[in-house]
Parts: sequence; structure tokens; C-alpha cells
Amino acid sequence: MNRRIESRKYLTYAEAREILQRRISESGASVNPVQERAWEFLRLFGQGDPTASRKAIEELVNAGLDEDLAVELVNMCPDDEGFINLILSGRKELTISEDLLNKIKGILSPLCHKESST
Repeated sequence: MNRRIESRKYLTYAEAREILQRRISESGASVNPVQERAWEFLRLFGQGDPTASRKAIEELVNAGLDEDLAVELVNMCPDDEGFINLILSGRKELTISEDLLNKIKGILSPLCHKESST
């Protein structure tokens, strides 16, 4: 069977968990070793609501971040401005301002605090 990539999309851990969980259910719980390792990782780190994660990514992109950086932030869920600044500082093309840091923290805060309380 030939496979081809039709599109690419950055996924949060929560979205990846949902997709893998659906595929495991559809296949009758038969998984290969790679899927098993991915499932173990996503069970630990893929908690949270995939829909809320995607909404946060869209808000971060609208705030001026690239989608891959937005996904990285949602996956890490930093709640400290210093940690957010550290993640952003790797992007030379991005101008980091106090306003941007506050926007990011405001977008991530409801998502991350909700996840940590479950």
C-alpha cells in the first residue's frame, strides 16, 4: 500500500491523543510498538480538551505567533512570564514585548489552569 502525505498540520498533545485514541478504538485495540509508545506518552502529557487547545492556538496565531510556536506553548503550558519569554527568545524574527507576553499568558492561563486542576 502506497501512502502519501496530503497535508501537514501541527497538533497539540491533546489533539494527537484524541486521534490516536480514535484509531485504537477503530482497530479493535491492536497497536504496533510505535503506536504503543506514543500512546503511553500522550496518556501522560496529552491531557486536556483538544478543542480548547486548538482555540488557544488560533488566538496565539492571531496575536502574531507562528503556528508551530503556538503549539509548542500550548503543549508546555507555561504560566510564568519568564518561562514564556525563554521560549519566545529562540525566535530571532519575533519582537518580544510586555504586551505580547501578557497576551500569551492571558490566552494560556485558562487552558493551563483548567488542565492542572483535573
